[in-house]
Amino acid sequence: MNSRALLTVVFIGCVMPGLAADPIRKADTLEVQKLIQTSKQYQWTNPDQSLRYADEALRLARELNYVKGIATANTLKGFCFWRFGDNELAIESAMTALEIAQQAKLKHLQAESYYILARGYMDLAERIKARESIELAESMAQQGDDWEQLCSIYNLKGVILFIADKPDSALFFYNKALEVGTTHGVDSINFPRIISNIGEVYAPENAKLAMSYYQRALRLARNTGNKITEASITGIIGMAYLKANDLRNSEQTLQSALVLARELGLRRVIRQAYGGLVDVRLRQGRGDEAVVYLRKYYAVRDSLLNTAKIRQIVELEARHELQLKEQRIQVLNSEKHIQLLWKNILLGALSLLILLSIAVYMLQRYRYRKNREMLNLEIDYLTRQHKETKEKFQATLTPEAGQLESHDQKLLKQAILIVEENLSDPLFGVEKMASEMNMSRASLHRKIKTITGFPPSELIRSIRLRTAARLILGKVDSVSQIATRVGFNDYSHFSKSFKKHFGVAPTSYEGPGEVQ
Repeated sequence: MNSRALLTVVFIGCVMPGLAADPIRKADTLEVQKLIQTSKQYQWTNPDQSLRYADEALRLARELNYVKGIATANTLKGFCFWRFGDNELAIESAMTALEIAQQAKLKHLQAESYYILARGYMDLAERIKARESIELAESMAQQGDDWEQLCSIYNLKGVILFIADKPDSALFFYNKALEVGTTHGVDSINFPRIISNIGEVYAPENAKLAMSYYQRALRLARNTGNKITEASITGIIGMAYLKANDLRNSEQTLQSALVLARELGLRRVIRQAYGGLVDVRLRQGRGDEAVVYLRKYYAVRDSLLNTAKIRQIVELEARHELQLKEQRIQVLNSEKHIQLLWKNILLGALSLLILLSIAVYMLQRYRYRKNREMLNLEIDYLTRQHKETKEKFQATLTPEAGQLESHDQKLLKQAILIVEENLSDPLFGVEKMASEMNMSRASLHRKIKTITGFPPSELIRSIRLRTAARLILGKVDSVSQIATRVGFNDYSHFSKSFKKHFGVAPTSYEGPGEVQ
């Protein structure tokens, strides 16, 4: 964030000197205002269209040096980026708008900028910054008479309090948002999300009452054409059915949310739907289909990261070009200005390099965690399948029909079985594993890495630690004795490995929720 903030300041420094240089014709600004109004009309129905019109408004406003237009277009872009789940870009756009609005003393746009910052920080779990931003948004909005803006701010303030585990305070602000909106005739397209939020407050204590609020919000979203909120609420209802273990309705509702979210490009809703469908398939005992949905879940999550970085690069390139144009006009006859130009170019290049480095690091981190979770799910599924097949074979003395496994599944199942049979042997490693599987060490390493994304040594360590976790939960022995049972002679090494795998020390482990 520091690099983005610095770039924003550099950009404003380059643009602001010329913002009020020439008088602006009213006819020119009317065209910008028309594009802005069209962008707002699409905010709740088509975020891609809204972003397109906001981009066009920003381009024209910059050409005209129209301060209010530049700030407003940036707030609209920030809202669209947040809708797409690109919180970093949403915050960057809001910061740009805020800088301009503060210098021009545009309180309404300052409130809107703080509102978008609060949303972005909230999704990034920056709770302190989110609370500070929403308080500033509320303070600015109360000085004006934009009741729709104030209604949205009260609703978001409730969301932030709800996340902070303050449901009563959250409910107060949700009701206040409804009261302000109803009293002052705010467009009812804003109400479905507030009503749905009220339902979430009641959900832990009264699932039936919560569902009535969800259904009411869904009907209103459909009646007002608020497709974005309709997709979000449909996903929430699907998760509510899942919590009640109503798997049939949960699957149908999540699939409906998935269809609508795909049409609108709402990847956060798509990701939520895939996550819910993973749980549905696991509860149905269909582990192979759960793995498919899990892969789709991670593909969407990775695309959020990739798209955000691509958009950042495009934004940086556009800003870089604008800086060059502005600076060429001002520095052609001054050596001092030429030095400033090169300084800004180097700063932009350095910042871009930092952003790209962060992007690479985050992608590697996501892929590692994805592969580990998929490996754990695959181990559980194949172990359970092996056990079920063995029991059926012993009961019927006939092979089970229709259960055809791929070569990779058979090989991985064999590897897991061999590790489990040698679990207590601290000397059991990749060499012995390859010997028992009649493979060379190199061939085994290549094959296991291809199937799971991890080397055989990681597979062995994962099975040892997961077995230890189950034994700890079952309280079958002391932790040190359990460490020995799963092949760790050195308790210190076991403790460090366990904490790295599960995120907590073995003595503090309380269940699967701890798994990283």
